[in-house]
Amino acid sequence: MLQINARTRVAELMQGPPGLMTALKSTGIFRDGDDPDVMLGELCWNFGFNAGILVMMLQAADVPEETPPLDITPYLTMPLGELVAHIEDVHHGYLRRELPRLTALAAAVAAGHAPDARCGELRDEVTDLAGELEAHLRHEEEALFPMARNLGAGQAIAPTRCGDSIGGPIACMENEHEDATRTLRKLRELTANYTAPAGADTQLCDLMAALAAFDRDLCEHMYKEDKALFPRAIEAQRSRRVAAAG
Repeated sequence: MLQINARTRVAELMQGPPGLMTALKSTGIFRDGDDPDVMLGELCWNFGFNAGILVMMLQAADVPEETPPLDITPYLTMPLGELVAHIEDVHHGYLRRELPRLTALAAAVAAGHAPDARCGELRDEVTDLAGELEAHLRHEEEALFPMARNLGAGQAIAPTRCGDSIGGPIACMENEHEDATRTLRKLRELTANYTAPAGADTQLCDLMAALAAFDRDLCEHMYKEDKALFPRAIEAQRSRRVAAAG
């Protein structure tokens, strides 16, 4: 992991996990095309941003990128509208079916294994993540996905509460993906990678199996968006603006 402090330069962050630059750009104090040789402390001074807060944000984002066993190639060429429909049908549909069952199962396990504090912690992590993901799905479906569909159809973006640039909602989604990834790591730690202990009852075994399937699906969901939908949507808007300017 990178040792991040006020003397760290933006160019060093660029060599680390993608989440570092996502976190930095989310503050608004650095944008593509700015001088990457600037130190974080200098950058914060110029913008009146608290350097300590920025360093903590970056340290939290300094985690290795996870690549699920998925061939991303088909999603790099699929028409944008079809890609959005695929994500909604396959992954959003799965989460809306599975999250209520998963939270109920985690609550039942915690109640049935009250002496084990880890089960209560697991229930809380699952419940919090479910709430965050439900909000995430709504945000995508209300803002990001309609914009991507417009771009895929060669149409001007219909402004939403996020404005008329797809980069805004994408930055929000990327930040939320990082939060979800950190929570998945916590779930894996609490469950020894979703392994039920010897002699575990049926309910606990069912929860471990459900969490493992949920983890796989969410990783694939985020990977398709991070590596296919988001960059392609940004490029489609850039190309449209270039064409309009020309």
